[in-house]
Amino acid sequence: MNDTVPVIKNESVLRQHTQRCSVREVDRTFLREGKKLLKKIRAWVLVLFRYRRARVGKGFHVGKSVSIGPGFIAGDFVYIGSYSQLPPHVHVGHYSSLSVHVAIVGSDHNYDYPGEPIVFSGRPPTSVTTIGADVLIGHRAILLRGITIGNGAVVGAGAVVTRDVPPYAIVVGVPAEIVRYRFDERERAIHEEMLAQPTKQGRHPGPLR
Repeated sequence: MNDTVPVIKNESVLRQHTQRCSVREVDRTFLREGKKLLKKIRAWVLVLFRYRRARVGKGFHVGKSVSIGPGFIAGDFVYIGSYSQLPPHVHVGHYSSLSVHVAIVGSDHNYDYPGEPIVFSGRPPTSVTTIGADVLIGHRAILLRGITIGNGAVVGAGAVVTRDVPPYAIVVGVPAEIVRYRFDERERAIHEEMLAQPTKQGRHPGPLR
């Protein structure tokens, strides 16, 4: 009879521990979902009142102090890092990420009119800057307006991109040059098939640890 008492006590302790763990898990889930909701509300408010001419897909995130010009189009699950500067008519594909302090510059002044100061020479024709799907652009990278970054490309931190980047190329340096490609032909076909499917939410890696 006495031998069963410790078992009952252990079961009670185990039950209490399980309940506490369940409560903590519920708290973490509630906090996680709450953060997601706040991010959605923040993005919605910014697009509605600050970036009024922007067209963005689901899961859009924009950091603080970001400048976005008119004509901005973003697909689903696009991330724009803080302090980035995007001029008019930038188009970004699904799943693409721009890190902090990314700038798209140039083609903003005429400078080849003899006898006319640059400041009074007007603007060149507007050009569209295209960033494909699943593109990663690193910290403080600079892109010239009007170029195209192909699907799956990676632009290294601090790179200055002066011309189009082929799909799945990894470019670094000033000016940016191709160092290698992310995938071989077989892997690229697999990835392109995935990109052609309807977008879906994945698990974000979270902050660096």
